[in-house]
Amino acid sequence: MIMLKTLKKLIPYILTIILISGFCLGLYTLNNKYTHLTLQPHLGQLTFTEADLEDYHFLIKDWEFYPDCLLTPEAYPGTYMYYTDIGARTRFDSSAHPKDPHGSGSYALHLSLPEQPQIYALELPEIYSSYKLYINGVLVSQAGEPSPAAYVPRTRSGLIAFEASGDTTLLLAVTDYSHFYSGLVYPPVFGIFSKVSTLHNIRLGFTLSASTIGLLFSLFTVYFGIRMRNKASLLLAALCLLMCLTPLFPVIHTLWELPVFPWYALELCSIYGMMLLVILLHNKLCDTGYYPRRISSLIAGLFVVFAGCYGLFASHLTVPIMRLFSRCLLFYKPGFATYLLITAGLALYRKNSYSRPVFYGTIRYATVYIWDRILPSFEPILYGWFADWGSLFLVCSIGYSLWNDLVNTYINRIAFDEENRQIKKQMSILKSYTQTLDEQLALKRRMTHDFRHQLRTISESLTKLQAEPSNKDTLEHLQKYIEDVSMHTSSHTALVTGNFSTDPILDALLNCYYHIAKEQKLQIDLRFRLPTQISLSVDELTRILGNLLENAIEACDRLPDGEKGHILLTTYDTDGQWFLMVENTYDSIVYQKNHRLLSRKDSQNKRFGVGIESVREIVTAHGGKVDIMPMENTFRVGISIPINPHTTAPGRRKAPHRHTI
Repeated sequence: MIMLKTLKKLIPYILTIILISGFCLGLYTLNNKYTHLTLQPHLGQLTFTEADLEDYHFLIKDWEFYPDCLLTPEAYPGTYMYYTDIGARTRFDSSAHPKDPHGSGSYALHLSLPEQPQIYALELPEIYSSYKLYINGVLVSQAGEPSPAAYVPRTRSGLIAFEASGDTTLLLAVTDYSHFYSGLVYPPVFGIFSKVSTLHNIRLGFTLSASTIGLLFSLFTVYFGIRMRNKASLLLAALCLLMCLTPLFPVIHTLWELPVFPWYALELCSIYGMMLLVILLHNKLCDTGYYPRRISSLIAGLFVVFAGCYGLFASHLTVPIMRLFSRCLLFYKPGFATYLLITAGLALYRKNSYSRPVFYGTIRYATVYIWDRILPSFEPILYGWFADWGSLFLVCSIGYSLWNDLVNTYINRIAFDEENRQIKKQMSILKSYTQTLDEQLALKRRMTHDFRHQLRTISESLTKLQAEPSNKDTLEHLQKYIEDVSMHTSSHTALVTGNFSTDPILDALLNCYYHIAKEQKLQIDLRFRLPTQISLSVDELTRILGNLLENAIEACDRLPDGEKGHILLTTYDTDGQWFLMVENTYDSIVYQKNHRLLSRKDSQNKRFGVGIESVREIVTAHGGKVDIMPMENTFRVGISIPINPHTTAPGRRKAPHRHTI
């Protein structure tokens, strides 16, 4: 039974591994220069028919290679050579100089084309690190200066168009003293110009589109990171920036002829800088311990420095140093994937908030890395090495988790700002209410003091009138005096306030909105009854009442000129439930999404109303329900909350069933 439960938990991860494995095999089969079914040279010869030229061809097999020499069309035959496959060798070291990875070499290939002349194209990849290309003895392209006596390192890739027919010879003379690769490392593409240029433009467009999307996402993340003061989002922005810049390096080499230094050192630093940023973000999301976090970050940082130095000092490298770097990579990359898997798995076991998407991303990355080791002969036709896809899966999982956190932080900040605004408003209302009460008290004291004198005056006048009943002047004087006292008293009548509970904050809040509505000439009817057994706190009640009444007043304020606004608040309790309803007139315009109100304060109507969502959150937390009923001319919000008979809110007494002001 335990094994069955464990297996059920593992099924999603197993399916993920199977799907990613299928994806990798699909890439290897359908998007791979080495598995693309095209004609291949044999012993330096390749013959094309008209039908063969309906497709483009990757020239991989059996190139003639002449080591330790730079051939020209004039000095071509009679030199030692052997046949090589493109990608099989990446250095110019020879038996005479086994530790020196640099030197010169020449590649040659003989094509037999149809007799009808037409325009062909040869798409050259980056050739390290200077070359001359001859076609039928004519120099058609050059990058830098390959002559050892006047060596100038330059690299450039791109299309070379030429007209040819019949027997055609391609001769490529290369010299490298500057790069960690030498010569022709990636296979060129050959075919008629329209086919090759279409492939080239599609690849270029795909790369630019992906990089542009990554750059925009990076800028968007920077904006929110600065606005929310979130350091992790700034790291994510840097990661996205490096990820969209890395595939742009080949595009840059297509547009310009560039030196080896410092471009390839920057490219290496970008690749391993991404791994460092992944480690930093992964440690944060998985909440790894202090020592694993410090050690992993230090190792990743040192490897960035190591890779940068490897690129900067490429011209001084020896074969043993290159092999050392390769061995370090052989341990670093699987160690990197293993560390991510273990820490993400532990975070998942601890039920960390964002561990599940990170763990899925890590599984995808590790699976892609394993297939990268199993299928080393892979070079994409269009876009996306195995390492690129693995990094994309990993970055997307980290980005999803961080953006989830960022969105939640943003929502919480909006809610906090709204609550803070409500608290400030409530404090202002309480202050105003207290000030009003103080004024009423002071007025009452003054009136009491004055009334004593007024009573004494009236008493003396009555005594005098009793002594002289026929004195009409005294009687008229007394009547006029009483009228003056009455007018004076009525002119100093204090602000009428309602008494809904023993809590002054609730009374202050309701009185404040009542008088705001009256000032705006709205008809308002407040019928408030608060049971003694209710679980809502004073703060929660003020937030509910404040949000609903504020929304009601704002809705009435949007009515067309001439229409009378009306607000009704009523409460009652029955069958263990307390009901509150706020009803108001409105302009019949309402925006909803998934049965939830969208804020009309948002000019694009894309954000949910913060006030009503705050009310919904409070009511739901107490096991209640919020019903929103927009009708033709009336908008109604109903709330029902269970009454807990064992809960008695402090400072409250049972108010009359209906209390209207």
